[in-house]
Amino acid sequence: MRRRNRTGMGSRFLIGGAVVAALCVLSALYSGITGNPSPVTRVVRFVTTPVQRAASGIGGFFGKGLSYFTDFDALQAENEELRRQLREMEQTVRDAELALEENARLRQQAGQPERQRDLTTVEAEVIARNPGDWATTLTLDKGSNHGVEVGDLVITVDGMAGYVSEVAGNTCEITTVVDVEMQCGALITRTRETAIAEGDYDLMAEGNLRLSYLTEDASVVIGDTVETSGRGGVFPKGVMIGTVENVLPEDNGISYYAVLRPFVDVDTVSSVSIVTDYTDTTE
Repeated sequence: MRRRNRTGMGSRFLIGGAVVAALCVLSALYSGITGNPSPVTRVVRFVTTPVQRAASGIGGFFGKGLSYFTDFDALQAENEELRRQLREMEQTVRDAELALEENARLRQQAGQPERQRDLTTVEAEVIARNPGDWATTLTLDKGSNHGVEVGDLVITVDGMAGYVSEVAGNTCEITTVVDVEMQCGALITRTRETAIAEGDYDLMAEGNLRLSYLTEDASVVIGDTVETSGRGGVFPKGVMIGTVENVLPEDNGISYYAVLRPFVDVDTVSSVSIVTDYTDTTE
């Protein structure tokens, strides 16, 4: 009995294999002759398509789940970094407030007036750019009809953009902070050492300017910030100019100069403020 069953099962497998092989041959012949999928192929596709879709859906579900946890970890790390930066900025603000309070107290004890700087400004838009080999200027949409005068400082929230060099009724032209004609008294924020910030022909093409007349023992270093000194009463004190990128010896070998990267990019700036008047008691 057992032998018969095994023989019968083997025969059925052989017959089934032969049927499958025949269907495959017929399917291939049909497709080759007609150029279309055979009925067998369509049936197989009909049966397997829902299974494939289900498998794809399950794979996508688990893939999205893994992506969610990966993104969550990245967002959590980014959030922690932002919190750290916020804590540092809050500490910086507290330190600055304490320094201002101490400075005000010392000035009061010394009988000096309270520090005060009030700026009267006119908002303007850049309407033309005039880059050249020897000059870099901008044209603004405000002029003498708006109280603008030659020599007025032009700034943004980031710092010094330049100064007014020509004025018409409703427009003015400014010599930018990197122009070879630009020159102003400067102060190194960290050390309070004075120097001259001025345009330089070789540096202008790179969008930089130079800090000149540094003494041999000057302690300026890369990363120092530089601001207007206010000397001469031409510009108000404390307007940021740029950051030191390099310190190099002058040709005479006696003094040094620094390469400054201005805070204001004159190639892209579009909105500025013209300082038409100011009160400065920060000396």
